[in-house]
Amino acid sequence: MRQGQGAPAARRLVENARTTCAVSWLTEARADVRGALAAWDRAELATVPVGRAWDVVRIRQRVGWRTIHRLRADGSPLGPVLHTATHVEVFVPAGAARSWQAPQTSALGPGDFVAAPDPAVIAPLTTRARTWIVAPAAPLVLTDPDALHAAYLAAYEVMKVVTRR
Repeated sequence: MRQGQGAPAARRLVENARTTCAVSWLTEARADVRGALAAWDRAELATVPVGRAWDVVRIRQRVGWRTIHRLRADGSPLGPVLHTATHVEVFVPAGAARSWQAPQTSALGPGDFVAAPDPAVIAPLTTRARTWIVAPAAPLVLTDPDALHAAYLAAYEVMKVVTRR
């Protein structure tokens, strides 16, 4: 084997594993898998339905980052987390949007969509100002909405104090 010949094979294995994972979570969401993969091949965003396999909680960016840091510090399992130009979007179990209530947040459920970059687009990489803080993985783990709510409220209170100064 010539030097460097193993690198393309290893890269193909990683790409195949990534594609398998992406197909898995797109299928769970009942998304247009071929359309999403084609969009990602063009470095575009894919439109993925919310409310079937998961819901999404949308938090303003600054407090969203504090919320994610708090969840990590608490050792809470984190599901996919998407960073946008203005928000952090946290994937939670389907049905959680119905009961989500927290100031200055919104919840996406059935009938809503997220514009998702390829799961390989992880910060600092971006596609149209979107990147994964935590990319979807197989098996799909979702953030516990109660843990998210507690972490958010704690981060929100800190931000209220910080912005008053």
